[in-house]
Amino acid sequence: MNQYELLSIVSNQYTDAEVEAIAGKVKEEITGAGGTVISSEVIGKIRLAYPIKKQRHGTYVLAFFDAEPSALAALTRKLTLSDELLRHTITARRQGAEATRFELSSYVAPLSEEARQARFERQAPRERTSERRAPVSAKPLPPPAPVVASVEPKMSIEELDKKLDDMLDKDLTENI
Repeated sequence: MNQYELLSIVSNQYTDAEVEAIAGKVKEEITGAGGTVISSEVIGKIRLAYPIKKQRHGTYVLAFFDAEPSALAALTRKLTLSDELLRHTITARRQGAEATRFELSSYVAPLSEEARQARFERQAPRERTSERRAPVSAKPLPPPAPVVASVEPKMSIEELDKKLDDMLDKDLTENI
């Protein structure tokens, strides 16, 4: 017998008690296919990265079992036909996987404001400062040039009218 683990996602429409019953049905399917269930646990309910069968949330159920490789095809077919499960996957179990504990966290889009905030909180305090050190090999920058504001003398309304009249009186086609 080979060692396997089954991770399945149960639809969000079921209550916690119903999810436990569905996990029991999955155990029965495993034993019906000729496998032996080592352990099974409901990991938790989280928001999915993308909708599956129009569901945005799902409850993860993890089961460890031993079975013959020939029994996997029948088990996969039965689980695929199950209406309660959104998705499932069966993988080979590594040594000591039963002792692993999981912590679920909801999917956060990489470019969202929530992801930026989480990335900011993970940074060390010295990295958050706005002052960055220049690389050692960088040449020092010259001091910035002083900013000189040019101030034009104010015109009176009469002077402005005269300039506009002069421009309008010129033949504009001469310059073309």
